[in-house]
Amino acid sequence: MLPSSVGVLNKISVILAVLEKGPACLSAVVSETGLKRPTVHRLVLAMQELGLVQADEQGQFVVGPRLARLAMVAQHAMADREIRRELSALRATTGASVRLHQRYGDQRICVAEALRFRSAAGERTSVRAVAIAADPVSRVFLVWRRFSRDHGTGDDALACSRIRHRGWVQGADESGLVLAVAVCGRDGELAAVLSLSSPWQRTRRGGSYGCEVIKGAVEAAARIGARLSAQGATSPVKELEDRVRRVGPGSVE
Repeated sequence: MLPSSVGVLNKISVILAVLEKGPACLSAVVSETGLKRPTVHRLVLAMQELGLVQADEQGQFVVGPRLARLAMVAQHAMADREIRRELSALRATTGASVRLHQRYGDQRICVAEALRFRSAAGERTSVRAVAIAADPVSRVFLVWRRFSRDHGTGDDALACSRIRHRGWVQGADESGLVLAVAVCGRDGELAAVLSLSSPWQRTRRGGSYGCEVIKGAVEAAARIGARLSAQGATSPVKELEDRVRRVGPGSVE
């Protein structure tokens, strides 16, 4: 590990490198770091106060809860970057605006997007809670919910079963033609919905996406599902819950 230009951070770093291997008593930390015992003792106590280090039942020092939380945040951030790259790649190959939606109660939220045209503010997602209605994205959410609860008539259940087997729905909303693809986790439960939207004049064959576009979207949804499973499928929604509450009812359509 290359040292930084800040000496105290270098000392903290070598202490954490020792604890990264497992629990260690004060003497072991002193021995492995080569630092003076008073220095190690002072830094470890300060790190305990910050939650970076804690003592176990045997009195040995271990990595603290704050570092565990930071590690989870870092994992989520890396997964989020990978998902956004996936959306951007799909936009580049299809020319459509690509969004990832997750469910929050009876609403759905766009948690990431790659738009055909960048706004002046860039591609930062504006938090918008939208009521689940009859649009293609909402239909995928409803199909999974109805199927899991065994709701609806026989014909309705058959239609839901077909959509679940196929994994996608085409339809229209105010933006034009929409392809909504189920993003499932390892257990087959719906984690999110991937959507592609294009103006009617840009779609093929009088208003439908071609097989190659659907195939690419389904493959992208599978990769996104694997990443969401790895990080805990609901984490983007959890991070947005407080922001959604601040948006207010005026944002709900």
